[in-house]
Amino acid sequence: MTSSRNAHVFLWAVPRSLSTAFTRSMESIDNVAIYHEPYGCADHYGPEGRLIPMDASPSEMQCTYDYVKAKLEDKSLENKCVFVKDMGYAVHKRYDKIAKGYKHSFLIRHPIKSFLSYYNAIVSSGADDVDGNLSHWLPEGLGYQELWELYCYLENENGKKPFVVNADDLLTNPKQVLEKYCEAVGFEYNDGLLSWDSKPKVKWNVAATVWDVDHTYNWFANSLSAGGFKRELSKPIPSIEKLPNIVQKYVHKSMPYYEKLSAC
Repeated sequence: MTSSRNAHVFLWAVPRSLSTAFTRSMESIDNVAIYHEPYGCADHYGPEGRLIPMDASPSEMQCTYDYVKAKLEDKSLENKCVFVKDMGYAVHKRYDKIAKGYKHSFLIRHPIKSFLSYYNAIVSSGADDVDGNLSHWLPEGLGYQELWELYCYLENENGKKPFVVNADDLLTNPKQVLEKYCEAVGFEYNDGLLSWDSKPKVKWNVAATVWDVDHTYNWFANSLSAGGFKRELSKPIPSIEKLPNIVQKYVHKSMPYYEKLSAC
Protein backbone atom coordinates (compact mmCIF):
# COMPACT_ATOMS: atom_id res chain seq x y z
CA MET A 1 0.00 0.00 0.00
CA THR A 2 1.33 3.47 -0.82
CA SER A 3 2.18 5.92 1.90
CA SER A 4 0.63 9.36 2.13
CA ARG A 5 3.82 10.88 0.69
CA ASN A 6 3.45 8.73 -2.41
CA ALA A 7 -0.31 8.44 -2.62
CA HIS A 8 -1.90 6.79 -5.64
CA VAL A 9 -5.21 8.39 -6.58
CA PHE A 10 -8.02 7.97 -9.08
CA LEU A 11 -10.26 10.87 -10.06
CA TRP A 12 -13.41 9.47 -11.66
CA ALA A 13 -15.48 11.95 -13.66
CA VAL A 14 -18.14 12.56 -16.28
CA PRO A 15 -17.29 14.24 -19.60
CA ARG A 16 -17.01 18.04 -19.68
CA SER A 17 -16.63 18.37 -15.91
CA LEU A 18 -13.32 20.30 -15.77
CA SER A 19 -11.49 17.01 -15.25
CA THR A 20 -8.69 17.97 -17.64
CA ALA A 21 -8.22 21.28 -15.81
CA PHE A 22 -8.11 19.31 -12.56
CA THR A 23 -5.40 17.13 -14.07
CA ARG A 24 -3.35 20.17 -15.04
CA SER A 25 -3.63 21.32 -11.45
CA MET A 26 -2.22 18.01 -10.21
CA GLU A 27 0.96 18.62 -12.22
CA SER A 28 2.10 20.66 -9.22
CA ILE A 29 2.06 17.68 -6.86
CA ASP A 30 5.67 16.82 -6.09
CA ASN A 31 7.06 13.67 -7.71
CA VAL A 32 3.81 12.92 -9.56
CA ALA A 33 3.10 10.60 -12.49
CA ILE A 34 -0.07 11.50 -14.40
CA TYR A 35 -2.23 9.09 -16.38
CA HIS A 36 -4.92 10.55 -18.60
CA GLU A 37 -7.91 8.27 -19.27
CA PRO A 38 -6.13 4.92 -19.60
CA TYR A 39 -9.37 2.98 -19.06
CA GLY A 40 -11.14 5.41 -21.35
CA CYS A 41 -8.63 4.45 -24.02
CA ALA A 42 -9.43 0.76 -23.46
CA ASP A 43 -13.15 1.51 -23.59
CA HIS A 44 -12.99 3.64 -26.73
CA TYR A 45 -10.03 2.42 -28.77
CA GLY A 46 -8.72 -0.89 -27.43
CA PRO A 47 -9.57 -4.40 -28.66
CA GLU A 48 -12.26 -4.72 -25.96
CA GLY A 49 -13.65 -1.26 -26.67
CA ARG A 50 -17.38 -0.67 -27.03
CA LEU A 51 -16.97 1.96 -29.78
CA ILE A 52 -14.96 -0.06 -32.28
CA PRO A 53 -17.04 -0.71 -35.46
CA MET A 54 -17.38 -4.36 -36.46
CA ASP A 55 -15.38 -3.81 -39.65
CA ALA A 56 -12.57 -1.75 -38.07
CA SER A 57 -9.42 -2.55 -36.15
CA PRO A 58 -8.71 -0.99 -32.74
CA SER A 59 -6.36 1.95 -32.97
CA GLU A 60 -4.70 1.02 -29.65
CA MET A 61 -4.22 -2.75 -29.96
CA GLN A 62 -2.23 -3.10 -26.73
CA CYS A 63 -4.76 -1.21 -24.64
CA THR A 64 -6.70 -4.02 -22.98
CA TYR A 65 -8.17 -3.66 -19.50
CA ASP A 66 -5.59 -6.08 -18.09
CA TYR A 67 -2.83 -4.04 -19.73
CA VAL A 68 -4.06 -0.84 -18.08
CA LYS A 69 -4.44 -2.51 -14.68
CA ALA A 70 -0.94 -3.96 -14.82
CA LYS A 71 0.54 -0.65 -15.92
CA LEU A 72 -1.04 1.22 -13.00
CA GLU A 73 0.07 -1.46 -10.54
CA ASP A 74 3.65 -1.54 -11.81
CA LYS A 75 6.28 -1.54 -9.05
CA SER A 76 8.11 1.33 -10.74
CA LEU A 77 5.35 3.62 -9.42
CA GLU A 78 5.80 2.67 -5.75
CA ASN A 79 8.07 5.64 -5.02
CA LYS A 80 5.97 8.20 -6.86
CA CYS A 81 2.68 9.98 -6.35
CA VAL A 82 0.27 8.82 -9.05
CA PHE A 83 -2.78 10.68 -10.31
CA VAL A 84 -5.14 8.93 -12.74
CA LYS A 85 -8.02 10.84 -14.33
CA ASP A 86 -10.64 8.74 -16.04
CA MET A 87 -14.31 8.49 -16.93
CA GLY A 88 -16.39 6.46 -14.49
CA TYR A 89 -18.21 4.74 -17.34
CA ALA A 90 -14.93 3.35 -18.70
CA VAL A 91 -14.87 0.67 -15.98
CA HIS A 92 -18.62 -0.01 -15.91
CA LYS A 93 -19.21 -3.72 -15.19
CA ARG A 94 -15.43 -4.20 -15.21
CA TYR A 95 -14.73 -3.30 -11.60
CA ASP A 96 -12.34 -6.23 -11.22
CA LYS A 97 -10.02 -4.46 -13.67
CA ILE A 98 -9.57 -1.38 -11.44
CA ALA A 99 -5.96 -1.13 -10.26
CA LYS A 100 -5.36 -1.96 -6.60
CA GLY A 101 -3.66 0.27 -4.04
CA TYR A 102 -5.41 3.51 -5.05
CA LYS A 103 -7.59 5.98 -3.22
CA HIS A 104 -10.68 7.05 -5.11
CA SER A 105 -12.22 10.46 -5.67
CA PHE A 106 -15.00 11.82 -7.87
CA LEU A 107 -15.60 14.99 -9.86
CA ILE A 108 -19.15 15.99 -10.76
CA ARG A 109 -20.76 18.86 -12.61
CA HIS A 110 -24.37 19.91 -13.08
CA PRO A 111 -25.73 17.94 -16.08
CA ILE A 112 -26.95 21.09 -17.83
CA LYS A 113 -23.43 22.48 -17.89
CA SER A 114 -21.82 19.16 -18.75
CA PHE A 115 -24.11 18.18 -21.62
CA LEU A 116 -24.41 21.69 -23.05
CA SER A 117 -20.61 21.92 -23.13
CA TYR A 118 -20.45 18.50 -24.80
CA TYR A 119 -23.09 19.51 -27.36
CA ASN A 120 -21.30 22.78 -28.17
CA ALA A 121 -17.97 21.00 -28.59
CA ILE A 122 -19.46 18.66 -31.17
CA VAL A 123 -21.15 21.54 -32.98
CA SER A 124 -17.81 23.38 -33.09
CA SER A 125 -16.14 20.32 -34.61
CA GLY A 126 -18.33 20.68 -37.70
CA ALA A 127 -19.96 17.26 -37.29
CA ASP A 128 -22.90 16.70 -39.67
CA ASP A 129 -25.02 14.69 -37.23
CA VAL A 130 -24.62 16.41 -33.86
CA ASP A 131 -27.24 14.34 -32.01
CA GLY A 132 -25.89 11.08 -33.42
CA ASN A 133 -22.34 12.06 -32.61
CA LEU A 134 -23.28 12.88 -29.04
CA SER A 135 -25.09 9.58 -28.50
CA HIS A 136 -22.19 7.70 -30.09
CA TRP A 137 -19.65 8.84 -27.52
CA LEU A 138 -21.81 8.53 -24.42
CA PRO A 139 -22.63 5.22 -22.70
CA GLU A 140 -26.13 3.93 -22.06
CA GLY A 141 -26.38 5.64 -18.66
CA LEU A 142 -24.92 8.88 -20.11
CA GLY A 143 -21.99 8.83 -17.66
CA TYR A 144 -23.88 9.94 -14.55
CA GLN A 145 -25.58 6.62 -13.86
CA GLU A 146 -22.29 4.76 -14.35
CA LEU A 147 -20.49 7.22 -12.08
CA TRP A 148 -23.07 6.73 -9.32
CA GLU A 149 -22.88 2.95 -9.61
CA LEU A 150 -19.08 3.11 -9.43
CA TYR A 151 -19.32 5.30 -6.34
CA CYS A 152 -21.64 2.78 -4.65
CA TYR A 153 -19.33 -0.10 -5.56
CA LEU A 154 -16.22 1.61 -4.18
CA GLU A 155 -17.98 2.73 -1.00
CA ASN A 156 -19.12 -0.85 -0.37
CA GLU A 157 -15.76 -2.35 -1.36
CA ASN A 158 -13.61 -0.02 0.76
CA GLY A 159 -16.03 0.67 3.62
CA LYS A 160 -15.81 4.45 3.30
CA LYS A 161 -17.18 7.23 1.14
CA PRO A 162 -14.90 8.45 -1.68
CA PHE A 163 -14.26 12.21 -1.73
CA VAL A 164 -16.53 14.10 -4.15
CA VAL A 165 -15.65 17.45 -5.75
CA ASN A 166 -18.25 19.63 -7.45
CA ALA A 167 -16.82 21.55 -10.41
CA ASP A 168 -18.62 24.78 -9.47
CA ASP A 169 -17.20 24.66 -5.94
CA LEU A 170 -13.78 24.16 -7.48
CA LEU A 171 -14.16 27.31 -9.58
CA THR A 172 -15.53 29.51 -6.80
CA ASN A 173 -13.33 28.30 -3.92
CA PRO A 174 -10.36 26.51 -5.50
CA LYS A 175 -7.90 26.80 -2.61
CA GLN A 176 -10.36 25.56 -0.02
CA VAL A 177 -11.54 22.68 -2.21
CA LEU A 178 -8.04 21.60 -3.22
CA GLU A 179 -6.75 21.74 0.34
CA LYS A 180 -9.57 19.43 1.43
CA TYR A 181 -9.03 17.22 -1.59
CA CYS A 182 -5.32 16.78 -0.94
CA GLU A 183 -5.95 16.02 2.71
CA ALA A 184 -8.55 13.40 1.74
CA VAL A 185 -6.43 11.57 -0.85
CA GLY A 186 -3.00 11.91 0.74
CA PHE A 187 -1.35 14.50 -1.50
CA GLU A 188 0.60 17.43 -0.08
CA TYR A 189 -1.14 20.69 -1.00
CA ASN A 190 0.76 23.67 -2.40
CA ASP A 191 -0.47 26.90 -3.99
CA GLY A 192 0.95 25.82 -7.34
CA LEU A 193 -2.18 23.71 -7.78
CA LEU A 194 -4.26 26.85 -8.30
CA SER A 195 -2.78 27.94 -11.63
CA TRP A 196 -0.71 26.80 -14.60
CA ASP A 197 0.67 28.14 -17.86
CA SER A 198 0.64 26.75 -21.38
CA LYS A 199 3.72 24.58 -20.82
CA PRO A 200 3.01 21.32 -18.94
CA LYS A 201 5.05 20.78 -15.79
CA VAL A 202 4.81 16.99 -16.15
CA LYS A 203 4.57 14.81 -19.24
CA TRP A 204 1.28 12.96 -19.15
CA ASN A 205 0.92 9.27 -19.86
CA VAL A 206 -1.74 9.29 -22.56
CA ALA A 207 -2.41 7.19 -25.68
CA ALA A 208 -1.68 8.77 -29.05
CA THR A 209 -5.21 8.17 -30.28
CA VAL A 210 -6.66 10.19 -27.41
CA TRP A 211 -4.66 13.23 -28.50
CA ASP A 212 -5.47 12.62 -32.16
CA VAL A 213 -9.21 12.66 -31.47
CA ASP A 214 -8.80 15.82 -29.44
CA HIS A 215 -7.53 17.57 -32.57
CA THR A 216 -10.98 17.00 -34.09
CA TYR A 217 -13.16 17.88 -31.12
CA ASN A 218 -10.90 20.09 -28.98
CA TRP A 219 -12.10 18.26 -25.87
CA PHE A 220 -9.17 19.51 -23.82
CA ALA A 221 -8.11 22.80 -25.39
CA ASN A 222 -9.86 25.19 -23.00
CA SER A 223 -8.83 23.32 -19.88
CA LEU A 224 -5.23 22.97 -20.96
CA SER A 225 -4.91 26.70 -21.58
CA ALA A 226 -7.30 28.13 -18.96
CA GLY A 227 -4.46 29.07 -16.65
CA GLY A 228 -6.27 28.16 -13.45
CA PHE A 229 -9.58 27.91 -11.67
CA LYS A 230 -11.40 31.21 -12.02
CA ARG A 231 -14.62 32.30 -10.36
CA GLU A 232 -15.84 34.00 -13.54
CA LEU A 233 -15.84 30.62 -15.33
CA SER A 234 -18.62 29.43 -13.00
CA LYS A 235 -21.57 30.74 -14.98
CA PRO A 236 -25.25 30.57 -13.98
CA ILE A 237 -27.12 27.45 -15.00
CA PRO A 238 -29.18 28.23 -18.12
CA SER A 239 -32.87 27.45 -18.27
CA ILE A 240 -33.43 23.88 -19.43
CA GLU A 241 -36.26 24.97 -21.74
CA LYS A 242 -33.77 26.88 -23.88
CA LEU A 243 -31.48 23.88 -24.44
CA PRO A 244 -31.42 21.63 -27.54
CA ASN A 245 -33.92 18.77 -27.23
CA ILE A 246 -31.30 16.05 -26.89
CA VAL A 247 -29.57 17.99 -24.12
CA GLN A 248 -32.87 18.38 -22.28
CA LYS A 249 -33.45 14.64 -22.58
CA TYR A 250 -30.00 13.79 -21.25
CA VAL A 251 -30.29 16.26 -18.38
CA HIS A 252 -33.61 14.82 -17.20
CA LYS A 253 -32.22 11.29 -17.27
CA SER A 254 -29.01 12.23 -15.42
CA MET A 255 -30.29 14.58 -12.72
CA PRO A 256 -31.26 11.86 -10.19
CA TYR A 257 -27.71 10.49 -10.22
CA TYR A 258 -26.13 13.93 -10.03
CA GLU A 259 -28.31 14.74 -7.02
CA LYS A 260 -27.29 11.51 -5.30
CA LEU A 261 -23.61 12.24 -5.86
CA SER A 262 -24.06 15.85 -4.73
CA ALA A 263 -25.42 14.61 -1.42
CA CYS A 264 -22.34 12.45 -0.73
